[in-house]
Amino acid sequence: MTGVLTEAGWRPGRDAGDAAMLAVLIAVTVGAELFPAAERAAREFHGLHVRPAADGGAEVAAIGSVVDPREARLDVPSLNRLAHSLGVRLFPLGRTDTDAPLAVDEHGRLLMLGPGGPWLLGDTVHDGLSALATGIAPARLRAPRWRFPLPGGPADLDAAVRAALVAVFALHSTGVFSARGVHLRATTLRGVGVVAVDEEFPLIGGSLERNAEPLTEAMNGRLDAAGVRAGGCELVLTVPAPAGTEGTTATVECAVTVGGSAEGPALLLSAGLSASFDPTAKRLGACAQALGDWSGTPTDAAAAR
Repeated sequence: MTGVLTEAGWRPGRDAGDAAMLAVLIAVTVGAELFPAAERAAREFHGLHVRPAADGGAEVAAIGSVVDPREARLDVPSLNRLAHSLGVRLFPLGRTDTDAPLAVDEHGRLLMLGPGGPWLLGDTVHDGLSALATGIAPARLRAPRWRFPLPGGPADLDAAVRAALVAVFALHSTGVFSARGVHLRATTLRGVGVVAVDEEFPLIGGSLERNAEPLTEAMNGRLDAAGVRAGGCELVLTVPAPAGTEGTTATVECAVTVGGSAEGPALLLSAGLSASFDPTAKRLGACAQALGDWSGTPTDAAAAR
């Protein structure tokens, strides 16, 4: 894969010097934030015009590119919004022959903001530029989301509690986070719908199985005190991340919904766009696999399109 870059003038230790730093400065003046990985990438690759491979591409169409931060300076606002969604800083690096801006993140990965949103081209700028020019398929970055229908049986509060506890176990065992409670939000189904209960119920010690009956009893008691029945409400049981959870993991949401949902009773696992990167993506994928096994729904069928 190095061949297309060598033909463009790249070599190990290349440093475009002042020309690279002038281009960087121009990008900074329009709102881009410089960081070490961006400066290294600009110095090493600035000024390259990478041509697409002559064979047309290994997996997808081969696309050429030019490495010059000035070529993507007008896309800085869009890249800054994407950076906020990804939870990582981005710096404009150039443009493809199809007019899509290229950016490097603070970990040195090369991304493209193209049709359908953001794409990861490579874990390094070198690999990303080479993959683009040789037609190696990029990875589309999406906010992960899976919907698992509840297994057979009555879709009542007890089933919702047990599904939420399955989620607690799956989240913990795959290293996503260790929940300390289950939150109940009950909305009446009559009229405009009134939130009757909106409260978190802590888990007790011991096995999760030991938690099922006490949680159901506590939630039923709270519903009774509010003057409503579980069967007359839409129930959403959420497994929240523990207080103090930061970063990508904090965007993970897991909720069980029964009663009132047009899609039917289900467990939903989702996260922000930042969770599309490893290692969170791997942990979240393992969690989805565990929930899919429990639900009897393959993860590819459960994933949002």
